[in-house]
Amino acid sequence: MNDMMFANKDFVFSILENSYDGIYITNKDSITVYVNKAYENLTGHKRSEYIGKHMDDLIKSGIMKVDITGDVISSKKSITVTEELVSGKNVLITGNPIFNDQNEIIAVVTNVRDISEIISLEKKERLAKEIISRYQKQIFDTATMKNIICESSNTISVFNFAAKVAPKDSTVLLTGETGVGKEVVAKYIHYNSLRKDNNYIKINCGAIPENLLESELFGYVGGAFTGADPNGKPGLFELADNGTLFLDEIGELPLNLQSSLLRVLQDGEVTRVGSTKTKKVAVRLIAATNRNLKKMIQEKIFREDLYYRLNVISINIPPLRERRDDIPPLAELFIKQLNKKYHTQKKVSETFLLELMSMNWPGNVRELSNFIERQYILNESDILSTVYVNNLSQKENFHNHLQHSLENAMDPDSFNIEKAVSSIEVSLIKKALKKSKNTKEAAKLLGISQPTFSRKYNKYKNQGIL
Repeated sequence: MNDMMFANKDFVFSILENSYDGIYITNKDSITVYVNKAYENLTGHKRSEYIGKHMDDLIKSGIMKVDITGDVISSKKSITVTEELVSGKNVLITGNPIFNDQNEIIAVVTNVRDISEIISLEKKERLAKEIISRYQKQIFDTATMKNIICESSNTISVFNFAAKVAPKDSTVLLTGETGVGKEVVAKYIHYNSLRKDNNYIKINCGAIPENLLESELFGYVGGAFTGADPNGKPGLFELADNGTLFLDEIGELPLNLQSSLLRVLQDGEVTRVGSTKTKKVAVRLIAATNRNLKKMIQEKIFREDLYYRLNVISINIPPLRERRDDIPPLAELFIKQLNKKYHTQKKVSETFLLELMSMNWPGNVRELSNFIERQYILNESDILSTVYVNNLSQKENFHNHLQHSLENAMDPDSFNIEKAVSSIEVSLIKKALKKSKNTKEAAKLLGISQPTFSRKYNKYKNQGIL
C-alpha cells in the first residue's frame, strides 16, 4: 500500500470515522479535540458537546462519568477501565499517550468499546480478569511476582516508581509502617532488575543478636571466635555478590555495625571478622525501616552519613488505610491460598468484603492476612458472609465513624448488616460530593479510585437511594 496514503488527513479521518470503537482524542491539556461517530452513538451526545471542552468540565456537566485522561498524562502509560456510560451502555475504556520526539505527551487517544452484549455472569468474570491482566501486566511481568495485589492508585504509583528504579543499581530505602509489604517491593525490584538470575538474600537486622550480626553480614575466618567453623564462613554480602541484599529493619542496626556497613557501601569491599584481607563485592542494597531515621540521627543513634548513603532512592509504601481498594483482592488472595492449604473451596460475600474495608488495620497487610485466616477457621460455612467478631478488641477495630453512622443511619431494631453498610456508603458518597468539584476529587477524599466511586454511585442511584 502506498505510504503516502497514510499522510493524507482525509484518509486518516475516514479510518477514525468508520472505526467500530468509539474514539475521542484530547491534547496534552486534557482539552477534547476530536470525537468520532461511533462515540456519538455510544454516548447519545453530539461531538459538538465535547469539542473544545476540558475533561473536568465534561465530568461536572454530567456528560461523562469517568476521566482517565489525566491519569494517562501523569503516569505516561496506557490505562484501561470498565465503566457504564450515561447512556447505560457498558464499555471498556483504554487511554493511550501519544509522544513527540522529545518524549513529551502531545495527545491522549482513548478507545471506547461497547461490551454490553457480553456482560453475563460468566463472561463478566472473564472480562474482569482480562482487564486486570491488561493494566497489571505493564507493571508485573515476572512469574515469581504474580501474587502482587495492585488495585489502589497509591499501590500502582509505588510499583510504577519501583519499575523505573529496578533496572538501575542505586541503593533503595523502603519506608512505611509495619506490615505494609516492604519486602514485596524489595523482591519486585530484584526480580525486575538485571540481577534477577543471581541471589536475593534477606536479613532482619533486629532479629539477630548483635554479637552474631557482624559475622552474619561480613563472614568470618577460621578460629575468629570460640565455636567458629575452622574453615571460616562467607557473610551475606559475599553470598549476595552480583545479586541483591535486603536489610530489613535497618533502624535496629547497632552503631558499630553502621560504620562497617558504611565502609562497604563506600568501598565496595568486605572484611571478614578476624581477617585483614578485603574482598570486592558488587551488591545491590535495599534497606527497609518503619522507624523515623531522621529523628534517630538527632538522637545520635543512627549515622547521618549512612542515612544519605542508603537514601539514594526512597520509596514510601502507604498503609492499608490509604489503599483500601487493595483489601478485597487481598482478602480473596488469602482465601485462595487457604483453600489450597486446607483443600476446601470457601468464598467471600460482597458484604464480608465491605465490612473488611470499613475496618481499621493498624497492622496493615500482615494483620489482614492473620485476620482472614481466623475468619476462615472460625466460619464453618462455605461462604464467609459476615465478619465474625469474638472479642471486644476486634470490635474496637472498626472505625469510630462506622459505629456512629450505624447508630444514626439505621433503625435501632434493624440488624441487617448489608443495609447498614449501604447506608454508610451512601452517606459518605453524599458528603464527598458536597465537598468536591467532581467525582475524581470525591473519590480521592474517600481513598478509593474514580472507577470504584462511579460504580458505587451508579449502584445506589439505580436503587433510588442516592
